[in-house]
Amino acid sequence: MPALPALLALVAAALLALLGARRAAAPGAWSPLKRWALGCLLLCHGAWRQRAAAEGTAEPRRPRPLRPDPHALDSVYFTGFAETNKTFVVARLAKRPAGMCEMWLFLRVEGIGEFEHPQHPNMMVPDESEEIWSGGGLTIEYLEPQMCWKISFDGLLRKGPYRQQWSEEEGDLVPVKFSLHWENFTEVFNFNVDSHPSTFARAFAQEPWTIQFFQRVKKQREQHFRHEQWGQSVGEIEIDNREKIELSLKGVRSHSYGIRNWAEIYRYVMILAHFEDGTAAHLTVINIPATTTNLTVGYVFFPDGRKAGIEWSNASLAEMAEDGVIKDEYGVSFTAGGKDFAVSAVLDKQTCPVVFNGLVGSGVFHECIADFQLDGSTQGWGLVEFYYRDEAAQLVPNLQLGPKT
Repeated sequence: MPALPALLALVAAALLALLGARRAAAPGAWSPLKRWALGCLLLCHGAWRQRAAAEGTAEPRRPRPLRPDPHALDSVYFTGFAETNKTFVVARLAKRPAGMCEMWLFLRVEGIGEFEHPQHPNMMVPDESEEIWSGGGLTIEYLEPQMCWKISFDGLLRKGPYRQQWSEEEGDLVPVKFSLHWENFTEVFNFNVDSHPSTFARAFAQEPWTIQFFQRVKKQREQHFRHEQWGQSVGEIEIDNREKIELSLKGVRSHSYGIRNWAEIYRYVMILAHFEDGTAAHLTVINIPATTTNLTVGYVFFPDGRKAGIEWSNASLAEMAEDGVIKDEYGVSFTAGGKDFAVSAVLDKQTCPVVFNGLVGSGVFHECIADFQLDGSTQGWGLVEFYYRDEAAQLVPNLQLGPKT
């Protein structure tokens, strides 16, 4: 089947000829017609891609070689939440060029407190291995394709409260060791294959159509790939040489790779939640000015294991902390797999750590832990992540990265 961007270019050319360049290029112009044309095309192409994906290769056991691009990455991200108390772990490592690594590590243990890596709110550390994901004392290893991972840490963490700005003061550093064995309980959701076509059709239809626009879409789709699945982490943690505590946590594993330039993303809000009935959901609303200024994408895993891409949502970036003020509560509705969902989140404002790009001085992530409800009754656990490209981030003084010479 011909490549999707080529077909999109043909559709664009046809509508440009039909409507005239001025009308088709206007933002939001002729949205129903554009959405209908794109929806039909993406639906057909999605079925073809799913058949092709079934014949694809398995996820490699070790990190992928980075592309020859200054914004290349290979990122793994894990969350884990206890269902009986407030314990959680959030860990991320993303390999970057020049021996650098983006690293996030936040956790809370019920009855003991909140902890974060002493580098935070900076997220850059030296990459410590070519064979696994490793940096700042945190390691993530692939044990079995799409089934088993190991997440471990041995080093010092800073006891909370979480810092919102860089400080030269180390704070209360305590030795922490943990080792978690993660196993999946859902299959993989591949955003490039499994996402519902209507979400892209709706987003693309709101943009001004030009040949250059579709060239940017083509470039973006060929540069970055992401898939996720949900699982359970079981292991032990030892804090400040105290007695070991057993952990059993449920959360997401996200793997993204290719090219990711944070400067190209203006803002996004991401919701990740797992519910007591076995439902798991991801909803992201994102503004990438070059291609989609209001794209909603995500999925639902049903209790019986079925997966479905989100088809529609009322979520809007304009109504979700557009002014930079993160509220205590949020609610969104969406449709997936022919079913309507209403999700509400109550954020724990004392547990909203931040990380920022300490090398460039802008771009801040707010990782807000939240309690969720599904359809007003089913309890859930997870987080809401806010990203602001233009939020000022302090440059970290005398930051040393990369291989030592």
